[in-house]
Amino acid sequence: MPTCSAEQLEAIGARIFAAAGVTEPVARRVSASLVLSNLMGVDSHGVIRIPTYLNGIRNGTIDPGARVEIVKDNGVACVMDGHNAFGQIAAAEAMQCAIERARLHAVGVVSLHGVQHIGRLAEWTEMAADAGMFGLVLANGCTQGGLVAPYGSRQRLLGTNPISYAAPRAQSPTLAADFATSAVAEGKVRSARQQHKPIPAEWVMDSSGRSTTDPADLYEGGALRAFGGHKGYALSLMVEILAGVLSGTRTAPFYQSMQQGVLMLALDVAYFRPAAEYHEAMDSLCAAVKAAAPAEGFSEVLLPGEVEARCKAERERAGIPVPEGVWEQIGRAAAEFGVQL
Repeated sequence: MPTCSAEQLEAIGARIFAAAGVTEPVARRVSASLVLSNLMGVDSHGVIRIPTYLNGIRNGTIDPGARVEIVKDNGVACVMDGHNAFGQIAAAEAMQCAIERARLHAVGVVSLHGVQHIGRLAEWTEMAADAGMFGLVLANGCTQGGLVAPYGSRQRLLGTNPISYAAPRAQSPTLAADFATSAVAEGKVRSARQQHKPIPAEWVMDSSGRSTTDPADLYEGGALRAFGGHKGYALSLMVEILAGVLSGTRTAPFYQSMQQGVLMLALDVAYFRPAAEYHEAMDSLCAAVKAAAPAEGFSEVLLPGEVEARCKAERERAGIPVPEGVWEQIGRAAAEFGVQL
């Protein structure tokens, strides 16, 4: 398994995108976003996506030269059309828009449509937290017909419909959560298939509705399960409504192609409570959670975002491992555009 530094992987991704006709600033920004996911240990949203994005450019679902447009704005909430721009470019603009409105009005809300895939959602909620805001992002979106079975069904129908939130902290790392409402992100199943590894039986059911440990079954008519049974299913529908129906993006059963609808929210915590009081209360809450007695099989209680922060520190030191199958796909993409790795 090759190991690369973040700088090496960013340069490779940027060169491939640029060779495919993407302007250099956009190519660098998208590649940096993918590699940040790898640094955080979220490999399902990392450089494994390069071939998918290139296919999007080929088939027209990604327009690397598109400009994001605000189509409705009342000062607090706005609607944005990504016009098929790279999702990372549109998402960064959308969250910045939400932050600016929250600075003026305590809350900023953005509904975004016209994008294919905005990447790791926590990148955008952490962006809000870095600005002193509580950030929330909901995103629907999946392949045509969905990948997740509603609770009580074996038929794939819903998107993986992730949710992310991040809360600012004064000194400590941001408290940030990012999770799919399916039992697992589809990219993790794809990654397991490429590495020829089995998956936990609670992730996927095959086309007959039986639990399976073979990741290939998902791509042969199977379906992802919702996490937490009926509770994850209910949250998935909430995301489908707020990010899909509300934004005007087609919902999973009616997709023509991969697309995402997004709802972003920024809350200025200093409006609701003096900043010093907020941070003192946050520190007390987090300290109490960290001091909780570990259960059997656990050495400590972790806060949301701690695993990713530790992974980032380790991979910045030791490099990012790239599975052989992913490296081969990147190599084929590079060769297609005359880029030498």
